[in-house]
Amino acid sequence: MKKDLSRRSVLRLGALAAAAPAVGTVAAGAAGAATGGAAAAAGVAAGPLETSLPSLPVADSWQVRPFTLSQVTLGDGVFKEKRNRLLNYAREYGPSVVNGVRDDKRGPDRMLRSFRVTAGLDHKGVNPIGSWESPDGNLRGHFSGHFLTLLAQSWASTGEQIFKDKLDYMVNGLGECQDALAAQAAQPTPRVAGRNGTAIRFSGTPNGHITGDADVIKLPAGIVAGLSDFTVAAWVNLAVRDDNARLFDFGHPGDAASDTLSRMYLSVHNGGGPRFGITTSGSAGEQRIEATTALTAGQWAHVAIVKSGGTGTIYVNGVAAGTSALSLSPSDLGSTSDNWIGRAQYPQVNIKFLNGLVDDFQIFGRGLSPEEITAVVADAASAGADSRVAWYRFDEAPGPTITDSSGNGRHGEFFGATDGRRHPGFLSAYTEAQFIRLEEFTTYSGTGIWAPYYTLHKIMRGLIDAHHLTGNERALEIVKKMGDWVHSRLSTVSRDRLNRMWSLHIAGEYGGSNENLAHLAAIETDPERSARYLVAAKAFDNRRTVLPAAIEDRDVLTGIHVNQHVPQFTGYLRIYEQDTEANAEYYTAAQNFWNMIIPQRMFSHGSAGGQYGAAPGRPANTNPELFQPRGDISESLHYQSATSGSSSGGGETCSTYNLLKLTRNLYFHDPDPAFMDYYERGLTNHILGSRRDNDSASDPQVTYFLPAHPGATRGFGNNGTCCGGTGMENHTKYQETIYAQSADGSTLYVNLYIASTLTWAEKGFTVTQVTDFPRQDSTSVTIDGSGPLKVLLRVPFWATRGFTIKVNGAAVAGTPEPGTYFALDRTWAAGDRIDISMPFGLRTERALDDPQVESIFNGPVVLPALNAQRAWRTFSFYSRLKLDGDLTAAVTPLEEPNFFATHGHTLRPLYVGINEAHHVYYKRVEPKVVFGSIDSGVSNEARDDDGDSFLDKVWAAAPFQGHGEFVARVEAVASDWQAAGRFTRRERQNVIVAASKAQSELRVE
Repeated sequence: MKKDLSRRSVLRLGALAAAAPAVGTVAAGAAGAATGGAAAAAGVAAGPLETSLPSLPVADSWQVRPFTLSQVTLGDGVFKEKRNRLLNYAREYGPSVVNGVRDDKRGPDRMLRSFRVTAGLDHKGVNPIGSWESPDGNLRGHFSGHFLTLLAQSWASTGEQIFKDKLDYMVNGLGECQDALAAQAAQPTPRVAGRNGTAIRFSGTPNGHITGDADVIKLPAGIVAGLSDFTVAAWVNLAVRDDNARLFDFGHPGDAASDTLSRMYLSVHNGGGPRFGITTSGSAGEQRIEATTALTAGQWAHVAIVKSGGTGTIYVNGVAAGTSALSLSPSDLGSTSDNWIGRAQYPQVNIKFLNGLVDDFQIFGRGLSPEEITAVVADAASAGADSRVAWYRFDEAPGPTITDSSGNGRHGEFFGATDGRRHPGFLSAYTEAQFIRLEEFTTYSGTGIWAPYYTLHKIMRGLIDAHHLTGNERALEIVKKMGDWVHSRLSTVSRDRLNRMWSLHIAGEYGGSNENLAHLAAIETDPERSARYLVAAKAFDNRRTVLPAAIEDRDVLTGIHVNQHVPQFTGYLRIYEQDTEANAEYYTAAQNFWNMIIPQRMFSHGSAGGQYGAAPGRPANTNPELFQPRGDISESLHYQSATSGSSSGGGETCSTYNLLKLTRNLYFHDPDPAFMDYYERGLTNHILGSRRDNDSASDPQVTYFLPAHPGATRGFGNNGTCCGGTGMENHTKYQETIYAQSADGSTLYVNLYIASTLTWAEKGFTVTQVTDFPRQDSTSVTIDGSGPLKVLLRVPFWATRGFTIKVNGAAVAGTPEPGTYFALDRTWAAGDRIDISMPFGLRTERALDDPQVESIFNGPVVLPALNAQRAWRTFSFYSRLKLDGDLTAAVTPLEEPNFFATHGHTLRPLYVGINEAHHVYYKRVEPKVVFGSIDSGVSNEARDDDGDSFLDKVWAAAPFQGHGEFVARVEAVASDWQAAGRFTRRERQNVIVAASKAQSELRVE
């Protein structure tokens, strides 16, 4: 599929190469005297890290394949400098040294703390990580997964043993937690000391507290069928007094689209105390009784609801605490199918499970008198025996059976993380309650949940990376069990329910869980287990809106969460790769999705997403993490500038991390250089610029947002956040896409110009690239080894000033075209050297929706103007240009590479990690047609259908060989402008006269 830009637009706007891959080829003879195949080359051995590592799954559909991190090492340059700062964090976090004593387990122990607490193991007395990784945080565990990947990538990149030691220690610790959780799940449900003998413990859901298994008791269907009057009474000792948590809820479940309509329930707290409700028409039709006596957490209280005649009364400790008329009875509900102690009807949404002890739960078939209630409080057996429907004393043996002591045989059943009910592969830093609550459609909030499958993805991904990058077999064993657990949960959830789950904002965010499961399917040797993993991967299909829309190429991205959705499409590619014919729609979806973002929602430094204003049929958005409307760049920036803080105006770093990952994986299927043009943009600007230029052992010093609005700043830090996690990964894998190989191994792709060494043992080649890119606009590539090999050099879209290639000092014939690959197809000899010069040039890129809003670049590098004011900077360039059209006439180079000055502002490359306010965009103001100091007196405000002004059209043809050529260009454009009614005849003549007079003004010095 062609990218959604023409070649002309690419070169003018500096966006992406649009055409299908075009490769200029030059066939050359053998260099030097070496002969024979590459396998015969001497002195080229496998790198020390790659010899025993498990191979990554390689899809048959990949046209190009990556090299592993251990095959490519970084050389000196800004990428290595940024990488080394994260290596320092990986070594020293903990801190590793306290009072002069080094303990390299301290950091890993902090990463394991919440896992150990959840598993009931010793947490070694270490401090929690903090931030989103607080002891009761609903995203805890995610950062630990990223830390696993950080350690794995660090070891693969450097071979430093400290990273492997820390990683192995963490993996073993996680394995111990998984085993402990499995052992707990195999135990029978215990009975605990109660109000009268023994009781049952409901652990609730972990909001504001650490543990909670969302356990419940189910009573027989129809247990209150036919009752007109009734009494339900029980002793309760709340651990946490959660609003609306149910002591019981008898009724009929709802479905994946709506809540239940028919139920009766008693909640332990609503405002002033317990609440009873009964309805046959949903919450709007509830008849309620509100008690005014609140239960106290940590104390036993007796609670009863009595309906007698047309009146209902709630009693607390035998005293009436609330009364109201009730016309509805259990008989109006019919035979209730779902009768719960400890939870509400499905779907619960944000109602919490009960957290506390329950004893002597009784149901009576009539309304007990106040005197009888008093007697039951004193002695549960003292009253109502003639009408007792069921009596649960919880004095039976440990296990799932809840015995009915009334003699009526209405036994209940306990469902929890015990009795072997839940799969032993579960592993997380919190209980399964968040996953259970997601299946109840609980939303993202302080009392709700926070993306449990997102967190799980990070943990599983860290273990997969530990296996593939370091050879840790225990990691693979653990993550396979986790995959088995995922299948055990999601394979029982209907498609409609899954669709609703994944459409929930943030709560339904699952990261790349589908990618993980498809990855396991690809490497699993047991066909049945592999098939289960693939079923689990497809369970994550977001088929309610986004996936089907992407398949159909319908853009529905406006207002949805960027980072929630981008990684889903990398997962869809992994699914596609399992069976490309059966799963072709997944690839189509990923292609279309990418084109909806690049360049349609892309800011100049490669990010997407941010606040935007209201428009007809669309409300304003103040959440910087959501996709802005298609084509909305300038408008979003204006809205951000007016409404957001300096460091929170969009450009979430996680989103760019995932956009680069998706881009890379699409490239494997289709090696279009346009993918690498975008990859270079995002990596060189947003990602490099997201790491502060100082060392820290306490946090990764990376950005959450890197906004582009006027006066924006970068907030470095982010220990424990999502962008802190992906930030650890970003800067320890810079080498992963520098090189690629064709599927048949005959071709080497050089995609990025970053100092590095590739050890390609299978071909007998070592390729060393020496450059200080992007602080240098040239590179040299030395080939060690001999034999035939096609080398494809990416010619960046911005390389419009030339891309010259020499091999062993001799110029190579051919004309490399920007936005293509140029091929060197030859037989190489050891020591052959390729020298590439790609002169950077100052250029501007317009916002798609406003030709006056621009960014300025030097080659691939965004150059923000330093200024703390929120008002837009206004720059004018045309009056200073000479015949060569070079912006250096208006923008002055400074001493440091990529530093410039213009209009009293310093332009500094975005990759410099310093927190000073900047303007990634400015407003281009060229109000009059002026050539040097010669003012034609004619307005330059009119624009054509492309958004170009008159001067834009004139200078687009630069450089000019002489003044006559320039005047001829002015005459031609002026004639077009007059023909279109944008100039009068006099105005046309005036601009031609002014151009003619400007010969000395335009002369290149």
